[in-house]
Amino acid sequence: MILKAYAVPHPPIILPEVGRGEERQIKDTTLSFQRMAREIEALAPDTIVLASPHAPAYADGFYIAGGDRGYGDLKSFGIPHVREEVLFDRIFSERLAVALADRGINTTGAVQGRGGFDHGTLIPLRFIHQRYRDFKLVLLGISWLGSEVHREVGRVITSIAEELDRRIVFIASGDLSHVLKEDGPYGYRPEGPMFDAEIARIFREGDLEALFRFKPSILERAAECGLRAFQMMTGVLDGAPYESELYSYEGTFGVGYAVASVTPVADADAQTVT
Repeated sequence: MILKAYAVPHPPIILPEVGRGEERQIKDTTLSFQRMAREIEALAPDTIVLASPHAPAYADGFYIAGGDRGYGDLKSFGIPHVREEVLFDRIFSERLAVALADRGINTTGAVQGRGGFDHGTLIPLRFIHQRYRDFKLVLLGISWLGSEVHREVGRVITSIAEELDRRIVFIASGDLSHVLKEDGPYGYRPEGPMFDAEIARIFREGDLEALFRFKPSILERAAECGLRAFQMMTGVLDGAPYESELYSYEGTFGVGYAVASVTPVADADAQTVT
């Protein structure tokens, strides 16, 4: 069963080892990550399923990490001693690949290479491991296939969790726009703040269907990286009633960082609320 889902960013600068004091400028994001970690500790999931846009991505299919164990570090950011290790839920991953193949959705799985998993995976794990470690991970990439395919992958994730009697938390790792400020890493475009304002509204109001209504031209100009993972998260909920909450939003460094949760509710007559 799906216990809860989260949308989170993945800025390496949030870690003191990288930020060297600059992380204090995004303290709301830090506090939201810490809240997420406390909630996951209380939920005690068997498996965490995480979709990262910086895992291997393919035009016509999805990456699912193979093997029994994975690790990641920040060597590419010059901080090799920041490292996280995790056990993979191999049974879940293999069953997921088969179920997706049955639906005509291609997957490719590989035992982790020398490079380790990406920072879109490492940053959320870093915070979770501060509170909770008694879980296994299923790690997926995104695809250049359509939004409805990403939704279907989410639906299949939930069905596999039910088949295996796994209590899961889903994490959609993704930054928002990268073009929020002239002095940001990619400069400024007006579509950046427009995109981020709409994502913040979606999570605040629980209007997840709006994740499927963005114009492609807006997405390209906004330079976002999280939408496909968020669409996968919507599929994980699969039409069930839920509560949505935006924990925080910050765009301090010219890149949008949103932390939000979506929680299934037991009452079939419940309304979607913030």
